[in-house]
Amino acid sequence: MRISDAILKFLYNNGVTCSFGIPTAQMSAFNDGLNDCDIDYIVVKNEAAATYSAGRYSDLTRDLGVCFVGGCVGVNNGINGIADAYRNKLPVVIFSSYVNNATMNKNALQELITTDITLPITKYSKTIFDKENILEEVKKAIEIALTPPHGPVHISIPADIQAMPFEGDIPESINREALAPKYDMDSLNKAIDTIKSSKTGVIMVGRGARGLSKEIKSLSKKLQWPIITTPNAKGIINGDFELNLGNYGWCTTDRASDYINTTKFECTLILGTSLGQMSTVIYNKNLVEDKKVIHIDWDKTELNKIFKADIPVFCDLKLAINKLNESIIDTENNKLYIKQEANAPYVQNHTGLSLQLFMKKITDIVPDNTCFVQDMGENMNFSFRYLLLKENMDFQTSLNYACMGTAVGGALGSYMADPSKTYAVIVGDGSFFMNGMEILTAKEHNMPIIYFVINNAMLALVEHGGRFVFGRSHKGACTYERISITDMSKAMGIDAVQISNIEELDILKNKFENLSKPLVVELITDGSEICMDNSRWNKSK
Repeated sequence: MRISDAILKFLYNNGVTCSFGIPTAQMSAFNDGLNDCDIDYIVVKNEAAATYSAGRYSDLTRDLGVCFVGGCVGVNNGINGIADAYRNKLPVVIFSSYVNNATMNKNALQELITTDITLPITKYSKTIFDKENILEEVKKAIEIALTPPHGPVHISIPADIQAMPFEGDIPESINREALAPKYDMDSLNKAIDTIKSSKTGVIMVGRGARGLSKEIKSLSKKLQWPIITTPNAKGIINGDFELNLGNYGWCTTDRASDYINTTKFECTLILGTSLGQMSTVIYNKNLVEDKKVIHIDWDKTELNKIFKADIPVFCDLKLAINKLNESIIDTENNKLYIKQEANAPYVQNHTGLSLQLFMKKITDIVPDNTCFVQDMGENMNFSFRYLLLKENMDFQTSLNYACMGTAVGGALGSYMADPSKTYAVIVGDGSFFMNGMEILTAKEHNMPIIYFVINNAMLALVEHGGRFVFGRSHKGACTYERISITDMSKAMGIDAVQISNIEELDILKNKFENLSKPLVVELITDGSEICMDNSRWNKSK
């Protein structure tokens, strides 16, 4: 058994059944070893998709994401996905290679130490030269990735060491319970007492609360406190839940904005969000001023970073919310009235297909178990504000790092996390041109992913931003000749359909049923429709 085989066996013993990457000569021992183990290997078109996909997989499974990429060029191609995992606190392990010992420091092909490059965007990054302790180093790295707050780690192994015979025993599986830190239960108890004494409040839900939908809705109903969700937490609470005010932060719903800015309430309960710029309408103090502020997070470094909390609570979110539910007496008979519509009615102020109407209609057409994977670009504005997710739907995005191409490149990982769901990518043409060739990967692996590609022949967020800030566009720099993405897709043997008006969406319902391969839906727009967050607009005026 080679060292690479021993590492793969250790990964499998720790629950790893899926990985992503691109085969390279320097990783040949791992590439060969993957033939003999039960770890799926999704070979992508660009290393960026490998790291994005490992992150999306980790995000949905709440577990380890793994990718194998070549050293030097491969790692650098995957930098954005590593940084994305770092910003989103996802436990991703990146295995890369380094040149043979005999050629080190001799200007060898693709020789570059990547540990120094990745160190600022990982929890741990190391090139391992000691073959005797390599499994212990791998175990240490994975333990670091899985220790809250989670994050990516990078292990680089010289190509000749990967292929050397393994001597010794494979380490025991990681004891994940032992990695949990000691949480602040005293502060949690103070928070419970404060919530009990507060008659009114709001619950702010961040991405750290993923997987806790049922528990948070139960708490909301008991307290009769409404919920606002950060953009990265969209989908954790279904849009039609009676106490969900909707998205707050970037492209806030009218209902959430009105409640925070005009309603008097006593307490703000913040769950699992770092309260960054995109989650707080540029640090809007109305969230916290003259309120009792309770901030619960599994990362103590996020507490008191943006807003000072009256009670900062360092605690696992599931543990804390379950404790809250056990302690709060049901007050549901004091029903809170919330206006039904999340936003003002649609008013046509543009030409061409409306993305606002598309977002409102599409959830009635896709299967009920759809997980939308949102990319970066102007189309995300409409998604955050108008996409009303139903009970069994989900949503993934990465607005903190906000890298174009993250969804179209990473949806492979979303699919591998749970193939029983339907996955629908929402992406603009600009992001599609960056990482869109991964639709070929979806085709090769028979992944029935739906790709909604918004084709407006421009980088609309920058184009409209330039006009808003400077009163003019950037001299044509953000517009370009429209290319038929439908024709491109069909040339690759991928089913595609072009939509130019909302009424045509109805023909898609039959296509979505029993889908067994990827489908590209190209939405032709002219880019004249602008989605403006009212709170930012009013502030700017």
